[in-house]
Amino acid sequence: MGLYLCIFDRCGDDICGIDVGPYQDFAVFRMCVAGFVDEGRLQSKPTLLQHADCDGIWNTAACQVLIGELAEIKTVFQQEPPCEEIWQLKEGIFKFWGISPANLFECFVDSDCEFLVDRLLDLCSRAVKEKRPIVFQ
Repeated sequence: MGLYLCIFDRCGDDICGIDVGPYQDFAVFRMCVAGFVDEGRLQSKPTLLQHADCDGIWNTAACQVLIGELAEIKTVFQQEPPCEEIWQLKEGIFKFWGISPANLFECFVDSDCEFLVDRLLDLCSRAVKEKRPIVFQ
């Protein structure tokens, strides 16, 4: 079972979403973010860490804040080397797609092997544009 983040329209139909992958992958991503907060490399505790990773929503106000936070996370992660633990978790998908991450940012991919932070940025932007929350499924 994995985490799916999505935006629903007013009729309850899925507008767009991200298949993040197993909950464990998203938890590792959040742990890395938390580690950089603890080290003072990120400005403050991001909205990303403020509720459980398997339940809830990010309303449009949270999505607007997340856009700035995710941009900061992207910048910091691009400056860090790849993480061996994450490589081991994602080894199958990296081999399938022929990917070799050059930095920590590239270690975090969704189920389609697209960069997770970029996908989250796009999803948050869409949520703000549509004035709809992102729902954790």
